[in-house]
Amino acid sequence: MLEIRRLSLRHPAPLHDISFACAAGEVTVILGPNGAGKSTLLHAIGGYYPAAAGEILLAGEPLAGIDAARLASCRALIEQHPARPAGMRVADLLHIGVAQADHAMLAQALDLCGCQTLLARDCASLSGGELQRVHLARALHQLLTSKAAQRYLLLDEPTAALDIGAANQQLATLRQLAQRWQLGMVAVLHDVNLALRHADKVLLLKDGMQIAHGDTAQVMTQNRLEQVYDTRLAELSDRHGQRAFIAC
Repeated sequence: MLEIRRLSLRHPAPLHDISFACAAGEVTVILGPNGAGKSTLLHAIGGYYPAAAGEILLAGEPLAGIDAARLASCRALIEQHPARPAGMRVADLLHIGVAQADHAMLAQALDLCGCQTLLARDCASLSGGELQRVHLARALHQLLTSKAAQRYLLLDEPTAALDIGAANQQLATLRQLAQRWQLGMVAVLHDVNLALRHADKVLLLKDGMQIAHGDTAQVMTQNRLEQVYDTRLAELSDRHGQRAFIAC
């Protein structure tokens, strides 16, 4: 279990009294308007920003007490704009952060992320969507070759460079991976409808404060989303009962 208990930060963006948990095999999505503190919170969970108050626990152990090598074995973070190292082949990037390569696991990650044909490419030549897929394969290789009992994947805007169909497929794949390999996933998204479709739990932020957290259907109500985003919304549903929100 990944647990955030009454977490507050001063920098780089203020956060106040955030509490939630993410279990193995579960996808938690962080939603909120620009400047709400979503990326700051994700990086704090990754161990990149120190807490001003509160704590983050990984399998009951304070994150602040876990050394860098052990932390790399149990969590991986994919940035919104991941590194694009010029002169490095994709095949070499895929081994960064991996203590010992597992060729069978790497092949699975490549297949799941659709990166098999990119191995010989220079990272600098990749499109935004290709780069996201490569970094996802790298993170999966990093986590799935580790011996850690609990493993967590943190994603900052994983669909930002993808078209609507690819974004939907990406999140569907991520949810399947979470369940198949019992990975806890925490993702920052801007698209409320992608969250509504694919998240198990949702955390709503506004102005660095927690508005709500819980099961997706219960948290994502029209009134609450209108409050968070300061805009009028209409709620729709298709013939299968799948809900969606549009601005109006």
